[in-house]
Amino acid sequence: MRIWLAIAFLLLSVGGSSAAIDAVNVYEPRKFGHFLGDTLERRVEVITSGNTELFTAALPRPGALTYWLDLISIDHSEREENGRRIYDITLKYQIFYSALEAKQLDIPSFPLRFKHPNSVAPDGTAPSEPSDASQPGNYTATVPALRLVISPLRDIVLDDLMPEKTGDISDVMRPDAVPQEINLVPRERLLWVSAGALAASVILLLWHYAIWPFARRAKRPFTQADRQIRSLQSAGAGDAPYRDSLLILHRAFDQSAGRRVFAADVPEFVAQHQRFSSLLPSLKSFFESSQLYFFSDDRRAAEDRFPISDLARLAADLAREERSAA
Repeated sequence: MRIWLAIAFLLLSVGGSSAAIDAVNVYEPRKFGHFLGDTLERRVEVITSGNTELFTAALPRPGALTYWLDLISIDHSEREENGRRIYDITLKYQIFYSALEAKQLDIPSFPLRFKHPNSVAPDGTAPSEPSDASQPGNYTATVPALRLVISPLRDIVLDDLMPEKTGDISDVMRPDAVPQEINLVPRERLLWVSAGALAASVILLLWHYAIWPFARRAKRPFTQADRQIRSLQSAGAGDAPYRDSLLILHRAFDQSAGRRVFAADVPEFVAQHQRFSSLLPSLKSFFESSQLYFFSDDRRAAEDRFPISDLARLAADLAREERSAA
């Protein structure tokens, strides 16, 4: 019995100690040729075994690290591969050092803290002191510092260029470009011409479609009739819209011909206004239904023969032909 207990204890001990950091791989950017404002990325790959977990709350926070370096962002992810847990950490930095000559600067190192679930404190905190790394179940890996060569925006050193003269930097650098006044007169003229062309186009469109202030133009009676009939249709239903629509279209015919137009006058009207010749069958149906409506007691038959939808369509067709002729 004691032998079995000893074996079980050994197995538990081996299982508990299997959690470990196997490797830390750091993929660095180039170490030279960086300028003011440049950004660079460092990628860290940590391979762990067992139940080792990355304590994400201890990762560096984005912000200013030094007076010349900012940590812009930090991303981390984890994946499983061959029974191991791999953590990928990507850090993006930006340089704010304005170098007058090539200079070496170090991106500071930082620790990565890991934990084993069976040994974390009840409050879930990670070890905050380096000595905690020696406690069972707590692990720390260090990402080393990275030395960079920061290059100046101008590669001129006065002492090497003119050793016999102690001059100013303005003696060897090109002067600033002289600002030139931009002539806005041609652009202003083009703007006014464009605005005038736009206004003229709008006026022509209003005139073409007989819209205010040209809504009551005498030469567009069918356009006015089409607009009035559509307003009646949207206003309500019943007997009045059909009757009023008939009268509106009759007045449009009279105004277009300059006299009263009856059913017998339709061929003569079409002969004088050839643009309406394609609508001759609809014109005859309109006048026949109008006679049936006003001079018989069967108004329902007139509406069935030439309903208000056909009447509105005829008014729209007459208005279209009237505008195209103009």
